[in-house]
Amino acid sequence: MRSIGGSRKGEIRVSSIQDFADKYQEGTNYFEKLVKSLKPTDLDTKAPGEWSARQIVHHMADSEAQSYARLRRLLAEPEGSVIQGYDEGAWAE
Repeated sequence: MRSIGGSRKGEIRVSSIQDFADKYQEGTNYFEKLVKSLKPTDLDTKAPGEWSARQIVHHMADSEAQSYARLRRLLAEPEGSVIQGYDEGAWAE
């Protein structure tokens, strides 16, 4: 069994790739259920200096796409790959 995560509190214990995929799907299902529970008026409400729910949803989608592209590049070019960063705040706007 492997541990994924930097701390005990945030650690995910997995015994296989399928177990990891199942845990990932559970998180996705939870997030989708949470977003679907929001009223349309809730999407753009935010505290000063914070992101709105809409911006967070868009950030999650952007982050997922960036992670996918990074992983594909690391698999295709394992030696010397450079992981390109991006300004997540600018993408949220």
